[in-house]
Amino acid sequence: MKTIFKAALVCFMGAICLFSCKEDTRNYAQITGVFKGEAKDREIHLCKVEHGTIHAISTTRLNENGEFGFACPVDEPGLYVVNVLWSSVQRPVKQEHNLKRFYLDKGVNVNILLSDGDYQLIESNCVKNRVLSEWNSIADSMFTYSHGFQYNLLSYEDFFPVLPQFVEQADDFKKLIRTNDASFDELLGLMVDLDLKVAAVNFLFTPQQKHPSKDMYPDFYEQILNEKAADTERLLELANTREFMRSYSMYKVMNAGIDMSNAQQRLEAQLATVENELLKGYFAVDNIQRYKTYDDNYLNYKQLVSPYLSTPYLQEQAEAHEISIRNFTEGTSGFNFKAQDVNGKFHEFADFKGTLVYIDLWATWCGPCKAEIPALQALEKKFHGQPVTFVSLSLDKAKDIEKWREFVKDNNLTGVQLMADDDFDSPVATAYNINRIPRFMLFDKEGVIISADAPRPSDKALEILLVKHLN
Repeated sequence: MKTIFKAALVCFMGAICLFSCKEDTRNYAQITGVFKGEAKDREIHLCKVEHGTIHAISTTRLNENGEFGFACPVDEPGLYVVNVLWSSVQRPVKQEHNLKRFYLDKGVNVNILLSDGDYQLIESNCVKNRVLSEWNSIADSMFTYSHGFQYNLLSYEDFFPVLPQFVEQADDFKKLIRTNDASFDELLGLMVDLDLKVAAVNFLFTPQQKHPSKDMYPDFYEQILNEKAADTERLLELANTREFMRSYSMYKVMNAGIDMSNAQQRLEAQLATVENELLKGYFAVDNIQRYKTYDDNYLNYKQLVSPYLSTPYLQEQAEAHEISIRNFTEGTSGFNFKAQDVNGKFHEFADFKGTLVYIDLWATWCGPCKAEIPALQALEKKFHGQPVTFVSLSLDKAKDIEKWREFVKDNNLTGVQLMADDDFDSPVATAYNINRIPRFMLFDKEGVIISADAPRPSDKALEILLVKHLN
Protein backbone atom coordinates (compact mmCIF):
# COMPACT_ATOMS: atom_id res chain seq x y z
CA MET A 1 0.00 0.00 0.00
CA LYS A 2 2.85 2.43 0.81
CA THR A 3 4.34 1.77 -2.63
CA ILE A 4 1.05 2.85 -4.23
CA PHE A 5 0.96 6.04 -2.20
CA LYS A 6 4.59 6.82 -2.98
CA ALA A 7 3.81 6.43 -6.67
CA ALA A 8 0.76 8.68 -6.32
CA LEU A 9 2.83 11.26 -4.50
CA VAL A 10 5.55 11.22 -7.19
CA CYS A 11 2.94 11.74 -9.94
CA PHE A 12 1.28 14.46 -7.93
CA MET A 13 4.51 16.31 -7.18
CA GLY A 14 5.39 16.16 -10.86
CA ALA A 15 2.06 17.79 -11.69
CA ILE A 16 2.45 20.67 -9.25
CA CYS A 17 5.95 21.39 -10.55
CA LEU A 18 4.26 22.92 -13.60
CA PHE A 19 3.19 25.90 -11.52
CA SER A 20 5.61 25.75 -8.60
CA CYS A 21 8.29 27.52 -10.65
CA LYS A 22 6.45 30.78 -9.94
CA GLU A 23 4.85 29.86 -6.62
CA ASP A 24 6.60 28.96 -3.38
CA THR A 25 5.23 25.50 -2.61
CA ARG A 26 5.91 26.15 1.08
CA ASN A 27 2.71 28.20 1.00
CA TYR A 28 0.73 25.14 -0.12
CA ALA A 29 -0.88 22.20 1.62
CA GLN A 30 -0.95 18.91 -0.27
CA ILE A 31 -3.52 16.13 -0.29
CA THR A 32 -2.79 12.93 -2.17
CA GLY A 33 -4.70 9.70 -2.19
CA VAL A 34 -6.09 6.65 -3.90
CA PHE A 35 -9.76 5.94 -4.43
CA LYS A 36 -10.70 2.33 -3.74
CA GLY A 37 -13.63 1.19 -5.84
CA GLU A 38 -15.10 1.90 -9.27
CA ALA A 39 -13.15 4.92 -10.50
CA LYS A 40 -15.12 5.55 -13.67
CA ASP A 41 -17.14 8.79 -13.63
CA ARG A 42 -15.87 9.71 -10.17
CA GLU A 43 -14.77 13.22 -9.32
CA ILE A 44 -13.01 14.39 -6.15
CA HIS A 45 -13.84 17.82 -4.76
CA LEU A 46 -11.70 19.74 -2.32
CA CYS A 47 -13.88 22.15 -0.35
CA LYS A 48 -12.98 24.92 2.05
CA VAL A 49 -15.05 25.48 5.17
CA GLU A 50 -16.22 29.09 5.16
CA HIS A 51 -19.24 30.91 6.55
CA GLY A 52 -20.52 27.82 8.35
CA THR A 53 -20.69 25.64 5.25
CA ILE A 54 -18.42 24.33 2.47
CA HIS A 55 -17.39 25.82 -0.86
CA ALA A 56 -15.67 23.76 -3.56
CA ILE A 57 -12.30 25.32 -4.43
CA SER A 58 -10.77 22.59 -6.58
CA THR A 59 -11.88 19.54 -8.53
CA THR A 60 -9.92 16.62 -9.91
CA ARG A 61 -10.65 13.39 -11.77
CA LEU A 62 -9.18 10.04 -10.82
CA ASN A 63 -6.52 8.53 -13.07
CA GLU A 64 -6.79 4.94 -14.25
CA ASN A 65 -5.29 3.73 -10.97
CA GLY A 66 -7.73 5.73 -8.87
CA GLU A 67 -5.04 8.21 -7.80
CA PHE A 68 -5.69 11.89 -7.20
CA GLY A 69 -3.99 14.92 -5.65
CA PHE A 70 -4.46 18.56 -4.71
CA ALA A 71 -2.06 21.41 -4.02
CA CYS A 72 -3.95 24.03 -2.04
CA PRO A 73 -2.63 27.55 -1.39
CA VAL A 74 -3.28 28.39 2.26
CA ASP A 75 -3.58 31.99 3.40
CA GLU A 76 -4.96 31.09 6.80
CA PRO A 77 -5.07 27.63 8.40
CA GLY A 78 -8.48 26.02 8.68
CA LEU A 79 -10.77 23.10 7.96
CA TYR A 80 -11.24 21.57 4.52
CA VAL A 81 -13.42 18.73 3.27
CA VAL A 82 -12.85 16.11 0.57
CA ASN A 83 -15.95 14.69 -1.11
CA VAL A 84 -16.58 12.12 -3.84
CA LEU A 85 -19.11 12.89 -6.57
CA TRP A 86 -20.43 11.37 -9.75
CA SER A 87 -18.97 13.81 -12.25
CA SER A 88 -21.83 13.38 -14.73
CA VAL A 89 -24.53 14.53 -12.32
CA GLN A 90 -22.49 16.40 -9.68
CA ARG A 91 -24.02 14.69 -6.69
CA PRO A 92 -22.45 12.65 -3.89
CA VAL A 93 -21.69 9.02 -4.65
CA LYS A 94 -22.86 8.35 -1.12
CA GLN A 95 -24.17 11.04 1.19
CA GLU A 96 -20.92 12.48 2.53
CA HIS A 97 -22.24 14.76 5.29
CA ASN A 98 -18.93 16.60 4.95
CA LEU A 99 -17.17 14.15 7.26
CA LYS A 100 -13.88 13.80 5.36
CA ARG A 101 -12.56 16.80 7.24
CA PHE A 102 -8.92 17.87 7.34
CA TYR A 103 -6.92 20.70 8.83
CA LEU A 104 -4.68 22.41 6.31
CA ASP A 105 -1.92 24.91 6.84
CA LYS A 106 1.19 25.88 4.89
CA GLY A 107 3.37 22.81 4.45
CA VAL A 108 0.79 20.30 5.70
CA ASN A 109 0.69 16.98 3.81
CA VAL A 110 -2.17 14.50 3.96
CA ASN A 111 -2.29 11.00 2.47
CA ILE A 112 -5.64 9.17 2.40
CA LEU A 113 -7.29 6.01 1.15
CA LEU A 114 -10.71 7.01 -0.10
CA SER A 115 -13.91 5.09 -0.90
CA ASP A 116 -17.51 6.01 -1.70
CA GLY A 117 -18.54 6.43 1.92
CA ASP A 118 -15.40 6.31 4.02
CA TYR A 119 -11.72 7.24 4.19
CA GLN A 120 -8.60 6.10 5.99
CA LEU A 121 -5.86 8.52 6.96
CA ILE A 122 -2.62 6.87 5.90
CA GLU A 123 -0.30 9.59 7.11
CA SER A 124 -0.03 13.32 7.79
CA ASN A 125 2.76 15.51 9.09
CA CYS A 126 0.16 17.36 11.18
CA VAL A 127 -1.07 15.79 14.42
CA LYS A 128 -4.33 17.70 14.11
CA ASN A 129 -5.36 15.50 11.19
CA ARG A 130 -4.78 12.33 13.16
CA VAL A 131 -7.02 13.64 15.95
CA LEU A 132 -9.63 14.78 13.40
CA SER A 133 -9.59 11.36 11.77
CA GLU A 134 -10.47 9.72 15.08
CA TRP A 135 -13.43 12.01 15.64
CA ASN A 136 -14.59 11.78 12.02
CA SER A 137 -14.89 8.02 12.47
CA ILE A 138 -17.04 8.43 15.59
CA ALA A 139 -19.23 11.04 13.91
CA ASP A 140 -19.72 8.78 10.90
CA SER A 141 -20.99 6.06 13.21
CA MET A 142 -23.50 8.49 14.77
CA PHE A 143 -24.69 9.69 11.38
CA THR A 144 -25.25 6.10 10.26
CA TYR A 145 -28.07 6.08 12.78
CA SER A 146 -29.25 9.63 12.59
CA HIS A 147 -29.36 10.20 8.83
CA GLY A 148 -31.83 7.40 8.20
CA PHE A 149 -32.49 6.43 4.60
CA GLN A 150 -29.21 7.98 3.45
CA TYR A 151 -27.40 5.09 5.12
CA ASN A 152 -30.02 2.56 6.15
CA LEU A 153 -33.50 2.58 7.58
CA LEU A 154 -33.20 2.66 11.36
CA SER A 155 -35.88 3.69 13.83
CA TYR A 156 -35.77 5.41 17.20
CA GLU A 157 -35.65 1.92 18.71
CA ASP A 158 -32.20 1.59 17.14
CA PHE A 159 -30.91 5.13 17.74
CA PHE A 160 -32.25 6.20 21.11
CA PRO A 161 -30.52 3.40 23.10
CA VAL A 162 -27.09 4.23 21.61
CA LEU A 163 -27.36 8.05 21.72
CA PRO A 164 -26.29 8.24 25.41
CA GLN A 165 -23.28 6.09 24.50
CA PHE A 166 -22.30 8.55 21.78
CA VAL A 167 -22.70 11.44 24.25
CA GLU A 168 -20.41 9.68 26.72
CA GLN A 169 -17.93 8.84 23.95
CA ALA A 170 -17.90 12.48 22.87
CA ASP A 171 -17.27 13.69 26.42
CA ASP A 172 -14.37 11.25 26.78
CA PHE A 173 -12.94 12.32 23.44
CA LYS A 174 -13.01 16.02 24.35
CA LYS A 175 -10.94 15.31 27.46
CA LEU A 176 -8.18 13.91 25.26
CA ILE A 177 -7.96 16.86 22.86
CA ARG A 178 -4.46 18.21 23.45
CA THR A 179 -2.59 19.28 20.31
CA ASN A 180 -0.69 22.20 21.89
CA ASP A 181 -2.79 24.55 19.76
CA ALA A 182 -5.41 26.09 22.02
CA SER A 183 -7.36 27.62 19.13
CA PHE A 184 -7.63 24.31 17.27
CA ASP A 185 -8.49 22.42 20.46
CA GLU A 186 -11.33 24.85 21.12
CA LEU A 187 -12.60 24.47 17.55
CA LEU A 188 -12.47 20.68 17.71
CA GLY A 189 -14.42 20.78 20.99
CA LEU A 190 -17.08 22.87 19.24
CA MET A 191 -17.12 20.39 16.37
CA VAL A 192 -17.72 17.46 18.73
CA ASP A 193 -20.63 19.22 20.41
CA LEU A 194 -22.11 20.34 17.09
CA ASP A 195 -21.88 16.90 15.48
CA LEU A 196 -23.74 15.42 18.44
CA LYS A 197 -26.51 17.98 18.15
CA VAL A 198 -26.72 17.60 14.37
CA ALA A 199 -27.06 13.84 14.73
CA ALA A 200 -29.73 14.08 17.44
CA VAL A 201 -31.87 16.78 15.81
CA ASN A 202 -31.46 15.52 12.26
CA PHE A 203 -32.81 12.14 13.33
CA LEU A 204 -36.10 13.74 14.39
CA PHE A 205 -36.59 15.26 10.92
CA THR A 206 -35.59 12.17 8.95
CA PRO A 207 -38.48 10.08 7.57
CA GLN A 208 -39.10 7.14 9.87
CA GLN A 209 -41.46 4.20 9.87
CA LYS A 210 -41.94 4.50 13.62
CA HIS A 211 -42.30 7.71 15.62
CA PRO A 212 -41.62 7.97 19.36
CA SER A 213 -43.60 9.94 21.89
CA LYS A 214 -41.67 12.71 23.67
CA ASP A 215 -41.46 10.75 26.89
CA MET A 216 -39.29 8.23 25.01
CA TYR A 217 -36.66 10.84 24.09
CA PRO A 218 -33.22 10.42 25.72
CA ASP A 219 -32.24 13.14 28.24
CA PHE A 220 -29.88 14.66 25.67
CA TYR A 221 -32.83 16.21 23.83
CA GLU A 222 -33.95 18.09 26.91
CA GLN A 223 -30.37 19.16 27.54
CA ILE A 224 -29.94 20.81 24.13
CA LEU A 225 -33.34 22.49 24.43
CA ASN A 226 -32.27 24.20 27.65
CA GLU A 227 -28.77 25.28 26.68
CA LYS A 228 -27.67 28.13 24.46
CA ALA A 229 -27.11 27.16 20.83
CA ALA A 230 -25.24 28.95 18.06
CA ASP A 231 -23.73 31.41 20.50
CA THR A 232 -20.17 31.84 19.18
CA GLU A 233 -18.88 33.10 15.86
CA ARG A 234 -16.29 30.33 15.75
CA LEU A 235 -19.07 27.99 14.67
CA LEU A 236 -18.71 29.61 11.25
CA GLU A 237 -15.43 27.69 10.96
CA LEU A 238 -17.36 24.40 10.96
CA ALA A 239 -18.98 22.77 7.95
CA ASN A 240 -22.45 21.99 9.31
CA THR A 241 -23.28 25.06 11.40
CA ARG A 242 -25.87 26.50 9.03
CA GLU A 243 -27.48 23.09 8.58
CA PHE A 244 -27.75 22.81 12.35
CA MET A 245 -29.22 26.28 12.87
CA ARG A 246 -32.04 25.48 10.45
CA SER A 247 -33.01 22.16 12.03
CA TYR A 248 -32.41 23.19 15.65
CA SER A 249 -34.47 26.38 15.36
CA MET A 250 -37.40 24.37 14.02
CA TYR A 251 -37.03 21.77 16.78
CA LYS A 252 -36.95 24.41 19.51
CA VAL A 253 -39.89 26.38 18.14
CA MET A 254 -42.00 23.24 17.79
CA ASN A 255 -41.32 22.45 21.43
CA ALA A 256 -42.18 25.98 22.54
CA GLY A 257 -45.78 25.70 21.37
CA ILE A 258 -45.44 28.41 18.71
CA ASP A 259 -48.25 28.64 16.18
CA MET A 260 -46.54 27.07 13.16
CA SER A 261 -49.24 28.33 10.80
CA ASN A 262 -48.34 31.95 11.54
CA ALA A 263 -45.27 32.37 9.32
CA GLN A 264 -44.18 35.73 10.72
CA GLN A 265 -44.48 34.58 14.32
CA ARG A 266 -42.65 31.32 13.54
CA LEU A 267 -39.79 33.10 11.76
CA GLU A 268 -39.35 35.57 14.62
CA ALA A 269 -39.28 32.70 17.09
CA GLN A 270 -36.77 30.74 15.01
CA LEU A 271 -34.52 33.77 14.72
CA ALA A 272 -34.62 34.17 18.51
CA THR A 273 -33.19 30.67 18.99
CA VAL A 274 -29.87 31.86 17.53
CA GLU A 275 -27.95 33.56 20.34
CA ASN A 276 -25.13 35.25 18.45
CA GLU A 277 -25.96 38.43 16.48
CA LEU A 278 -23.68 37.59 13.54
CA LEU A 279 -25.01 34.04 13.34
CA LYS A 280 -28.52 35.49 13.24
CA GLY A 281 -27.45 37.17 10.00
CA TYR A 282 -26.39 33.85 8.49
CA PHE A 283 -29.61 32.23 9.62
CA ALA A 284 -31.56 35.11 8.06
CA VAL A 285 -29.74 34.82 4.74
CA ASP A 286 -30.48 31.10 4.55
CA ASN A 287 -34.16 31.67 5.27
CA ILE A 288 -34.49 34.54 2.84
CA GLN A 289 -33.75 32.07 0.03
CA ARG A 290 -37.18 30.54 0.65
CA TYR A 291 -38.93 33.63 -0.68
CA LYS A 292 -39.44 33.29 -4.41
CA THR A 293 -41.63 36.35 -4.93
CA TYR A 294 -40.95 40.01 -4.23
CA ASP A 295 -44.10 40.66 -2.23
CA ASP A 296 -45.24 41.86 1.19
CA ASN A 297 -44.22 38.59 2.84
CA TYR A 298 -40.68 39.00 1.53
CA LEU A 299 -40.54 42.69 2.47
CA ASN A 300 -41.80 41.97 6.00
CA TYR A 301 -39.12 39.32 6.48
CA LYS A 302 -36.46 41.59 5.00
CA GLN A 303 -37.42 44.32 7.47
CA LEU A 304 -37.21 41.81 10.33
CA VAL A 305 -33.71 40.56 9.50
CA SER A 306 -32.03 43.63 8.00
CA PRO A 307 -30.41 44.68 11.32
CA TYR A 308 -28.50 41.38 11.35
CA LEU A 309 -27.06 41.64 7.83
CA SER A 310 -24.00 43.29 9.28
CA THR A 311 -21.18 42.16 6.97
CA PRO A 312 -20.50 42.66 3.24
CA TYR A 313 -20.87 38.90 2.69
CA LEU A 314 -24.33 38.78 4.25
CA GLN A 315 -25.45 41.92 2.45
CA GLU A 316 -24.23 40.57 -0.88
CA GLN A 317 -26.02 37.25 -0.35
CA ALA A 318 -29.31 38.95 0.49
CA GLU A 319 -28.88 41.42 -2.35
CA ALA A 320 -28.20 38.69 -4.91
CA HIS A 321 -31.35 36.84 -3.89
CA GLU A 322 -33.46 39.98 -4.10
CA ILE A 323 -32.17 40.62 -7.61
CA SER A 324 -33.12 37.08 -8.58
CA ILE A 325 -36.78 37.50 -7.50
CA ARG A 326 -37.34 41.08 -8.64
CA ASN A 327 -38.51 42.35 -11.98
CA PHE A 328 -37.04 45.81 -12.49
CA THR A 329 -39.52 47.19 -14.99
CA GLU A 330 -41.29 50.50 -15.43
CA GLY A 331 -43.38 51.38 -12.39
CA THR A 332 -41.39 49.27 -9.90
CA SER A 333 -38.97 50.54 -7.27
CA GLY A 334 -35.38 50.86 -8.41
CA PHE A 335 -32.56 48.72 -7.09
CA ASN A 336 -30.83 50.28 -4.08
CA PHE A 337 -27.25 49.88 -5.28
CA LYS A 338 -24.21 51.18 -3.41
CA ALA A 339 -21.11 52.70 -5.05
CA GLN A 340 -18.16 54.89 -4.11
CA ASP A 341 -17.17 58.35 -5.26
CA VAL A 342 -13.66 59.55 -6.17
CA ASN A 343 -12.88 60.10 -2.47
CA GLY A 344 -13.89 56.57 -1.48
CA LYS A 345 -17.16 57.63 0.16
CA PHE A 346 -20.08 55.27 -0.51
CA HIS A 347 -23.47 56.47 -1.72
CA GLU A 348 -26.72 54.55 -2.10
CA PHE A 349 -29.40 54.99 -4.73
CA ALA A 350 -31.84 55.77 -1.90
CA ASP A 351 -29.75 58.86 -1.05
CA PHE A 352 -31.13 60.60 -4.14
CA LYS A 353 -34.83 60.26 -3.32
CA GLY A 354 -36.74 63.51 -3.60
CA THR A 355 -35.28 64.26 -7.01
CA LEU A 356 -35.52 62.76 -10.46
CA VAL A 357 -32.49 60.53 -10.93
CA TYR A 358 -30.84 60.11 -14.33
CA ILE A 359 -28.15 57.42 -14.32
CA ASP A 360 -25.46 57.12 -16.98
CA LEU A 361 -23.71 53.72 -16.94
CA TRP A 362 -20.37 54.12 -18.67
CA ALA A 363 -16.62 53.32 -18.53
CA THR A 364 -13.41 55.14 -19.38
CA TRP A 365 -12.64 52.60 -22.12
CA CYS A 366 -16.02 53.10 -23.84
CA GLY A 367 -15.80 55.52 -26.79
CA PRO A 368 -19.57 55.94 -27.31
CA CYS A 369 -19.93 56.58 -23.56
CA LYS A 370 -17.37 59.37 -23.59
CA ALA A 371 -18.98 60.85 -26.69
CA GLU A 372 -22.12 61.55 -24.62
CA ILE A 373 -20.26 63.51 -21.91
CA PRO A 374 -20.58 66.97 -23.52
CA ALA A 375 -24.35 66.55 -23.99
CA LEU A 376 -24.68 65.29 -20.41
CA GLN A 377 -22.78 68.28 -19.06
CA ALA A 378 -25.00 70.62 -21.08
CA LEU A 379 -28.09 69.04 -19.53
CA GLU A 380 -26.62 69.37 -16.04
CA LYS A 381 -26.18 73.11 -16.61
CA LYS A 382 -29.64 73.50 -18.12
CA PHE A 383 -31.39 71.77 -15.19
CA HIS A 384 -29.13 73.26 -12.50
CA GLY A 385 -31.13 74.20 -9.43
CA GLN A 386 -34.01 71.89 -10.32
CA PRO A 387 -34.72 68.60 -8.50
CA VAL A 388 -32.79 66.39 -10.91
CA THR A 389 -29.70 64.37 -9.91
CA PHE A 390 -27.36 63.29 -12.69
CA VAL A 391 -25.41 60.19 -11.66
CA SER A 392 -22.55 58.82 -13.74
CA LEU A 393 -21.89 55.23 -12.63
CA SER A 394 -18.67 53.74 -13.96
CA LEU A 395 -18.43 50.04 -14.80
CA ASP A 396 -14.65 50.14 -15.06
CA LYS A 397 -12.79 47.18 -13.60
CA ALA A 398 -11.69 47.50 -9.97
CA LYS A 399 -8.03 47.47 -11.00
CA ASP A 400 -8.67 50.64 -13.04
CA ILE A 401 -10.06 52.71 -10.19
CA GLU A 402 -7.14 55.17 -10.29
CA LYS A 403 -7.55 55.55 -14.05
CA TRP A 404 -11.23 56.36 -13.48
CA ARG A 405 -10.43 58.90 -10.73
CA GLU A 406 -7.89 60.64 -12.93
CA PHE A 407 -10.34 60.74 -15.85
CA VAL A 408 -13.02 62.34 -13.67
CA LYS A 409 -10.62 64.97 -12.34
CA ASP A 410 -8.81 65.69 -15.62
CA ASN A 411 -12.10 66.20 -17.47
CA ASN A 412 -13.79 68.17 -14.67
CA LEU A 413 -16.77 65.83 -14.72
CA THR A 414 -19.68 67.17 -12.74
CA GLY A 415 -22.84 65.59 -11.37
CA VAL A 416 -22.46 62.62 -9.01
CA GLN A 417 -19.49 60.49 -10.10
CA LEU A 418 -19.55 56.92 -8.76
CA MET A 419 -17.85 53.62 -9.52
CA ALA A 420 -19.52 50.21 -9.20
CA ASP A 421 -17.65 47.53 -7.27
CA ASP A 422 -17.30 44.77 -9.86
CA ASP A 423 -17.83 46.16 -13.39
CA PHE A 424 -20.43 44.06 -15.29
CA ASP A 425 -20.72 41.62 -12.39
CA SER A 426 -21.77 44.41 -10.03
CA PRO A 427 -25.21 43.98 -8.46
CA VAL A 428 -26.55 47.05 -10.28
CA ALA A 429 -25.47 45.61 -13.65
CA THR A 430 -26.97 42.24 -12.77
CA ALA A 431 -30.21 43.78 -11.54
CA TYR A 432 -30.85 45.62 -14.80
CA ASN A 433 -29.33 42.93 -17.04
CA ILE A 434 -26.72 45.36 -18.37
CA ASN A 435 -24.32 43.66 -20.77
CA ARG A 436 -23.30 46.65 -22.86
CA ILE A 437 -22.84 50.38 -22.43
CA PRO A 438 -23.64 53.21 -22.62
CA ARG A 439 -26.93 52.65 -20.86
CA PHE A 440 -29.18 55.28 -19.31
CA MET A 441 -31.99 55.04 -16.76
CA LEU A 442 -34.47 57.51 -15.32
CA PHE A 443 -36.25 57.31 -11.94
CA ASP A 444 -38.93 59.48 -10.36
CA LYS A 445 -38.67 61.32 -7.04
CA GLU A 446 -39.75 58.19 -5.13
CA GLY A 447 -37.11 56.01 -6.76
CA VAL A 448 -39.61 54.30 -9.08
CA ILE A 449 -38.42 53.38 -12.56
CA ILE A 450 -39.62 55.70 -15.31
CA SER A 451 -37.41 54.02 -17.88
CA ALA A 452 -34.67 51.41 -17.45
CA ASP A 453 -33.51 52.21 -20.97
CA ALA A 454 -33.89 55.98 -21.18
CA PRO A 455 -32.86 58.24 -24.08
CA ARG A 456 -29.22 59.34 -24.37
CA PRO A 457 -28.19 62.85 -23.30
CA SER A 458 -27.70 63.76 -26.97
CA ASP A 459 -31.29 62.74 -27.77
CA LYS A 460 -33.76 65.66 -27.53
CA ALA A 461 -36.33 63.17 -26.25
CA LEU A 462 -34.51 63.06 -22.90
CA GLU A 463 -35.01 66.77 -22.21
CA ILE A 464 -38.72 66.44 -23.03
CA LEU A 465 -38.97 63.45 -20.66
CA LEU A 466 -37.25 65.31 -17.83
CA VAL A 467 -39.50 68.36 -18.19
CA LYS A 468 -42.58 66.14 -18.27
CA HIS A 469 -41.74 64.49 -14.95
CA LEU A 470 -40.63 67.69 -13.26
CA ASN A 471 -44.06 69.27 -13.84
